Amino acid sequence: MRDSPTQDALRHYLTRYGDGCMSYSTLQPELEYFVVEDKGYIAYLSFRHPLLTWAGRKIVLSNPICAASDYAELASAFLDQYPRAIFLQVDTRFAQVLHDMGHEVNCFGTEIELPASNFQLKGKDRAKLRQWKNKCEREGVEVSNSRFSGMDHGEIQAVSKAWLKTKGGREYSFLTRPFVLEDEPDARFFTARQKGKLIGFAVFDPIYRDGKVIGYFHNVDRILTDAPHGTSAYIILQALSVFEQEGVSHVSLGLLPLFKLREIYRHNKFVHNALWFTFHKLNFLYPFQGNASHKRKFAGRQKQVYMCSTQGNSLWELFITMKVLELM
Repeated sequence: MRDSPTQDALRHYLTRYGDGCMSYSTLQPELEYFVVEDKGYIAYLSFRHPLLTWAGRKIVLSNPICAASDYAELASAFLDQYPRAIFLQVDTRFAQVLHDMGHEVNCFGTEIELPASNFQLKGKDRAKLRQWKNKCEREGVEVSNSRFSGMDHGEIQAVSKAWLKTKGGREYSFLTRPFVLEDEPDARFFTARQKGKLIGFAVFDPIYRDGKVIGYFHNVDRILTDAPHGTSAYIILQALSVFEQEGVSHVSLGLLPLFKLREIYRHNKFVHNALWFTFHKLNFLYPFQGNASHKRKFAGRQKQVYMCSTQGNSLWELFITMKVLELM
């Protein structure tokens, strides 16, 4: 087992087993790694707080990057060394493993996934997408699949800074992979222009299986406030057309935090109720309902996402989790 693997070593496992929307995000520079040779790795963040957790917690991001049949082995080895851990944004496959190990597993929200092939805009459910697409086409928005290396970085940074200013002024990380102003292996960059002016861009992270890119995660989305309404959705629709031609399976729109908290495992009811209350009553903290409303307009497949603390999913553990996300 090694805790300081090289990027090449991580990518060896990532390109084979990184089939979740957060898999590529495990390469964030601030993360640490628990590696089981010839199996895979678990990506985590070490967190300590003088009041909330003086003993510290390991905050694990996503499923283990390994074959699903090895989830239990990696999780057991990791917890033997780091028993105080919180697992965030894991899918049903790994949630079942944690449940079988005797841990409480609470739903943390819902992921939206779109088919890349034959994505239709017909019907009532996607009427808003048709409206946005028509509006962007009327107003001359042009979307291109680009590369950072061939663009004016000052132009990109200007859009990014303007967008960040509307979101508190700083980059977030961990559950949201920070924007990197450079070409990255297999990541895709799409730009939107109007009359030659850059008005927005998006970055799609690769989703892998058996050494091939099978999908993408819409990770970064930065649009100027004066861009035509619906520009973000238009970029996604144009990217879907490109991905369909390439034979890609799907595109993930990522997490709708706290949306549709369907509990199918042994869980903490107080935490469930606290998360439900936060989604419905505390939107001044984060636009939970607005985020869900926007992504639901794509009428994609909904998949539940989970969290788990090995110390029990108490409200205290939830406070620790929220503090971690606040600092990141």
